[in-house]
Amino acid sequence: MGCGGSSLESDSPTGLVLHKRDKITIHLHVGKDVKVLPTKPQVIVVFGGPGSRKGKLLDDVSHVYGLKLISTETVLIEELSKKLDDPTSSKRTEDIAALIKTQPELLRLQWVFNQVCNKIEKEGKNNCFLWDFMPNLKFLMAPFRNAKECENDFKIFENKFPISFAINFTVTNKKNIMAPQCAVPVTVAEEKEKNTPAGQPKQSDEADTGRLAKRARLYAECVEIFTEYFSKREKLVSMDVSSKAKEDIWDKVCEFFSNLEIPHVRNVDTVIFFIFDEKDAQNYHTDFLDAKRVNVRDMAVNISAPPERIIPAVCKYIDDTYPIQKKFIVDLHQSTITRDCMKKWILLKKAYRSLLDPKKVIQFRDIAENVDVQKYIPLQTKAKHKLPKVSALCSSENEVCLFPSDVPHGLCKYVAGLYRTYQELVISRSS
Repeated sequence: MGCGGSSLESDSPTGLVLHKRDKITIHLHVGKDVKVLPTKPQVIVVFGGPGSRKGKLLDDVSHVYGLKLISTETVLIEELSKKLDDPTSSKRTEDIAALIKTQPELLRLQWVFNQVCNKIEKEGKNNCFLWDFMPNLKFLMAPFRNAKECENDFKIFENKFPISFAINFTVTNKKNIMAPQCAVPVTVAEEKEKNTPAGQPKQSDEADTGRLAKRARLYAECVEIFTEYFSKREKLVSMDVSSKAKEDIWDKVCEFFSNLEIPHVRNVDTVIFFIFDEKDAQNYHTDFLDAKRVNVRDMAVNISAPPERIIPAVCKYIDDTYPIQKKFIVDLHQSTITRDCMKKWILLKKAYRSLLDPKKVIQFRDIAENVDVQKYIPLQTKAKHKLPKVSALCSSENEVCLFPSDVPHGLCKYVAGLYRTYQELVISRSS
């Protein structure tokens, strides 16, 4: 992500000094027999308790590497719903919990494994699956918590679908037990709600911490017998995700999957800052932004081509070249995409209206002016420095397109729409 190694400095006419933070070491232990089996379907089991950010990591890995995600909890909810009088009830989860309380025999470990087998068969045997093994809901943990051994259950399962290996995302630092599952900024209102007028945390915070710690202990007790199963067979990967340096954790995850020679399909949570000339580069000090700078002139596309050909080429170049990187500065200099190109391209206006057809799904949910670029791409300097504002368009898929604030909003929306259209095409091909 533009970071790593020790601190670096370079002279600059602006007086800014480049400062790259030291990369955090992420501890990873890989069993001797960890590999992707050649036979299909390929199954990878995943463990990860409260605070491990397992949900976010699994979602990112499945999208980047084109893997199918199967959740035991989702499978069980779907199957147990069929036994309810009203499967579509808004209180479905509570009804299932009540059902299990009166009929605990419904949840047997082998039955659970069988339901996952059925799901794999339904999804297609030619896929590679990430199996989110342990449910989060406490009432669904019973068959796992009560298991005395699991070798026979896994043996029956692997007679149909051999498991390549298992990954365990561990949290060894207790202070990080309340780490969020994804990077969502805390609003001012939320911050005020958390604190008393005196600025002290509410008493309920301590109770919340205690509940989460209790959940973590329960989870650890439930998974121990299953992680031990893979550990004894040298098929367990243990990754300590206690660090708050989410980018370094993601780097390590991608490095691991790349070493297994699993090809990547696309990037996720991408931030692309489009600049149009060298003046933009100087105004926003792009040499000091923590992002990878790429130039449209270096891509396999005719820079005289219309935008609907250039933007997909940009996306493909990024997806094919930088599987780990998430932040980019794309230099459109000398291409047909200029600040006033909407005036020149008559066909562009028609295409623009087509992209904004109200009958179509909304591709970008937010148009924000006067946004601080450092909200999305930090400046790699020790000293604070104010940069010109940008316009930001954010999709529901955590994709962000940034533009200098003087770029016409119609062009911003069109370029962002082309980007999202390309991503939807990639997603449809990989699913």
